[in-house]
Amino acid sequence: MNPIGLSPAVSLTLLPDYLSVYRFDPFTPLGDIGELSGVWSITRTPKELSVVAEESACLKADNVDPGWRCLYVDGPIPFDVAGVVAGLTTAVAQQGLPVFVLSTFDSDLLLLRGESLDEALEALRNSGYLIQPPRSEVR
Repeated sequence: MNPIGLSPAVSLTLLPDYLSVYRFDPFTPLGDIGELSGVWSITRTPKELSVVAEESACLKADNVDPGWRCLYVDGPIPFDVAGVVAGLTTAVAQQGLPVFVLSTFDSDLLLLRGESLDEALEALRNSGYLIQPPRSEVR
C-alpha cells in the first residue's frame, strides 16, 4: 500500500530522455518556441508560458531548469479514479525529493530530478509501484 492508503493499481514506465522545464514570457508566440520532439508539453497562464521538452530542444527561454527524468503512468486512467497523483507524489515527497507533474487525457507523467532518480524509484517501489525499464516510446 502506498502512503495514503490507496492500492497502486498502476505501473510506471521510465522514459529514456532527459527533459528540461523552460519558462517564457506569457506573450511569447508559440512559433518562437522551437522545434519539439519526443515528450513535450506547453502550458500558458496569465503569468508565464511553460514548456517541458527534451534537453536537446535548446529553446531560447527566459529560464531553464534541466535534468528531469520522466515516469509515464501506464494508462489510460479513468477520470473518476482518485488519488493516483497524490499517491505518487506522496511517496516521492516523503523522501524530500522534488517532483513535477504533467497530466494528459489518458495518463499522468511524473518528472523527477535525474540526480535523485534512483532514490525516487526506490521510494515508489517501496510504496508498491511497479517500475518498467526505459523504452523509447509509450504505447
